[in-house]
Amino acid sequence: MNQDQIKLNFLEEAQDCFHTVESNLLNLSAEIAQPEILDLILREVHSVKGGAGMMGFTILSDVAHRLEDFLKILRIHHHSTHIPLEVENLMLRAVDAMVIIKDGYLGEQEMTSQWLEKEVTPIFEQLKEHLGELQDEDEDLLLKQQDQASDGELLMFEEGVDSILDELEQQISDLPPEELSSALILTSEKILMFARMAELEPVINLCESVQQRAVICEPDSIFALSQEALRVWRRSHGLVVRGSLDKLPWDLDSVSSLELDSESLTLDFDNDELSSLTQALNEAADLELSFDNEGLSLEELSNLALEFEGLEDYQKENDQDYAIEDTFAEINNFDLTEENPIPFPQPQIVKTPPQTGKTVKVPVEQLSQFNSLFGKLILERNRLNLRLEQLRSFAQLMQKRMNQLERSNGQLRNWYDHASSEGWINPSDSVAFRPWGNQSLITNATLQDFDTLEMDRYSDLHLISQEQIEIIVQLKEVSTDINFGINDLNQALQELNHTMQSLQKNATRIQMRPFADLVRSFPRFIRDLGMQFNKKVNLTIEGENTLLDRTFIEALNAPLTHLLRNAFDHGIEDSQTRRALGKPPHGNITLSAFNRGTQIVITIKDDGAGVSLEKISQRLVSMGISEEEIARMKPSQMIDYIFEPGFSTASQVTELSGRGVGMDIVRSNIQELRGEIHAHSIPHQGTTFTLTLPFNLSILRVMIVEAQQMVFAIPVNSVKEMISSPPLSNDQKATVIDIDWQNQTIPMVNIEQVFIFNRPSKPFEMSGNPVIDKPTALIVGEDNNYGAIHLDRYWGEQEVTIRPIETHLPLPPGFISSMILGDGRVLPVIDPMVIVKEAQEQINTSIEDDILVPEYIKPFQPERHNTILIVDDSINVRRYLASTLEKAGYQVEQAKDGQEAVDKLYAGISVQGIICDIEMPRLDGYGVLEEIKGKSKFKFLPIIMLTSRSNEKHKKLAFNLGADAYFSKPYNEKDLLGIIDQLINVNYI
Repeated sequence: MNQDQIKLNFLEEAQDCFHTVESNLLNLSAEIAQPEILDLILREVHSVKGGAGMMGFTILSDVAHRLEDFLKILRIHHHSTHIPLEVENLMLRAVDAMVIIKDGYLGEQEMTSQWLEKEVTPIFEQLKEHLGELQDEDEDLLLKQQDQASDGELLMFEEGVDSILDELEQQISDLPPEELSSALILTSEKILMFARMAELEPVINLCESVQQRAVICEPDSIFALSQEALRVWRRSHGLVVRGSLDKLPWDLDSVSSLELDSESLTLDFDNDELSSLTQALNEAADLELSFDNEGLSLEELSNLALEFEGLEDYQKENDQDYAIEDTFAEINNFDLTEENPIPFPQPQIVKTPPQTGKTVKVPVEQLSQFNSLFGKLILERNRLNLRLEQLRSFAQLMQKRMNQLERSNGQLRNWYDHASSEGWINPSDSVAFRPWGNQSLITNATLQDFDTLEMDRYSDLHLISQEQIEIIVQLKEVSTDINFGINDLNQALQELNHTMQSLQKNATRIQMRPFADLVRSFPRFIRDLGMQFNKKVNLTIEGENTLLDRTFIEALNAPLTHLLRNAFDHGIEDSQTRRALGKPPHGNITLSAFNRGTQIVITIKDDGAGVSLEKISQRLVSMGISEEEIARMKPSQMIDYIFEPGFSTASQVTELSGRGVGMDIVRSNIQELRGEIHAHSIPHQGTTFTLTLPFNLSILRVMIVEAQQMVFAIPVNSVKEMISSPPLSNDQKATVIDIDWQNQTIPMVNIEQVFIFNRPSKPFEMSGNPVIDKPTALIVGEDNNYGAIHLDRYWGEQEVTIRPIETHLPLPPGFISSMILGDGRVLPVIDPMVIVKEAQEQINTSIEDDILVPEYIKPFQPERHNTILIVDDSINVRRYLASTLEKAGYQVEQAKDGQEAVDKLYAGISVQGIICDIEMPRLDGYGVLEEIKGKSKFKFLPIIMLTSRSNEKHKKLAFNLGADAYFSKPYNEKDLLGIIDQLINVNYI
């Protein structure tokens, strides 16, 4: 990493400092200024000032220095008081100016003195009018306060240095020697800044020593030097944490371990160059260092490096004095003419050529392929884990059988010994030995010359028993070898798991970014709107660490900005109206993000006036929709009309957001990301916009659970807690019961209430033993909307690859994806909150059925038998739709493709509606629309398109050709039946 790259990195990191300063300056005037907040702002500005000065960014350092002076005045004289709003605005403008200057350095643009005088100087002149100038006694007072708050400086050292050392440790393992040297010097500079703030002289001396040695260190030794520096810095950090400041090391413990051969180092220079270096430090960059076998000792080199350090300090002091006293004076005294522009002071950053291996651009499609391949790798890993577990189980079983065989053989030996002593063994059966091969046995006749005490005699039974013992010993040796092999395999698999976890973290880091990166500019945006339109609104951001797809960050900025602007303008009332309604005078907008299963959910919630359903109804009437049709709409259906092109309930144009149109563009932007947006509103309480986006990573951590002999998976990020639950009685299984959780009552459902479909006669059996084999309740939900699901068993957690469920048939409620076990079997992945809501709706529906028939059920039971023509090339889809329609009271005709449907209609078949697929052989759905809608006889015949194609292009073409409704699979059965009845009533009554 060369010096130019280090400077560029500093400019990029400075943006984070600006963001921290801005976020803490926001609303500083609304509350009492806390000294800790002012100290944090001061540290960030001080870091920018010092770093910019060291890197040669003079103007940026000057502006930061001026802002630091006024922040010191606030810290000394205005802490624990209300800071004027005008001062807050001016300081935010100063931060904006530093951002512009930083961008100028990055873009190598020229900056004229006119711009500085027009944009920057007035800011500090106005701050001077409000706060005055920083005096010497103010500096002394601040130093006394800092001495009193030394513990805080030490705490900053502890927190800041720890993360810096973690970064260095990663660099040591990743960077080549030439880049590691620069990284070590830069790390030393960072630690040096914290050490100076905490006044830790030993650490200061240590950092300077590391810098000196890094300059003269050979590439072959830089790794050892970095390791030694990291070790000593770690020890110093630990001593500071312990409070043992008197034990801090002043230098590296061992130089010899760094393989620095002091006798091989030499420095060649001439006196003219050294004299020039004393006059101007910038020329030192041209001084060439060379080393040979004779020359200066290591001690002399260290002394020379210290002299260089003194020259740097002298140069910094001169630059600082110039920055404080002369920069803005020169701007005022300079002859400002068009012919006399002041070039933007450049730290001689050259545009670095592309460096192989530094950064690469990867197409999104390749990242998607990588994600898919990694998902397959996870699947194979899980399969290996399962097979290893089975192998371990077999080895344990073999060991058990070996022990049984050994016990049986021991019993046989005991019996033989007992039989021999009792004389049950016939001596004629005894032999001396049984040789291998075809040699004959030595019988008792041969042994007649020997007494029984002189030679043992063995029977065949004894020899067979002895052979069994030897075979058992050999088998036990094999069993031991197998166990050793299993242990080695287990260790290798654990290492593979660790490697894959690291790989997944890096893959996630490449593909995802935190929600905070998207919303960091929104607090300033709402604050500026409040200042401009004199409306007090607080913005709360939740879930900043929620990960989003990298491509979403830029794509979501415009839709969220539009929604926030509409919430501010059309949602939040003015202070007088809010007081009259009993609300606090300031409005509240909450922007939150969280993961729910395979989705990312973003909500924008305000506590304003809400969406007026009455105004929507009036607008719909003006658009030609009948009042009867409007009366049949649900509130959610009415609110969804705000996303239609040109739809607005605003009576007049506002400066901020016009009439509020443009929500259709918001929806289009979200749909381009394969997401959805819905609105929910309560009059005088507020509106909530909910955006659901796909979580594009195919790896998900799930809990495998069992209920009512059904095994399924639930995403871990959807679960709040698992608690013990008593078994359900038969009566409780058929209803929703209430349980107590965290001082609140929440509903608990039985999953059998929702999953009503045929199941295999043989229940799904998991291998192994469950982690929890007793009834439990799984707590799910978010935003104070919680529920519970009753479970029979919990089988543990797994990291799995999820796969979409591709089917033409509608899925049961809550089915969002699928996963594959290690043995190849498939489990559904469900959204538990959908299960809870579906069960509650079913209970509510059954209660209402006992009183009266709800309005939305009436369309499913038509009085007359209308006929519907189903056009689809899949016989299974036709049969399923026919069953659904017949249960609802319709008669059904079927056609296997578009041509057959047209032929039947031309032949005189009488139907009151058509449900048609798009992609079919011979004649597709668009062709059916062209043929049928082109005939006056069928002009008003309702045609509903039911297809797996859900994008806007297909939908728009269908409507242009005359389709009356459009459904994509999977679909909501109730909605489909409702639309059929509605279209038939409109056209045939």
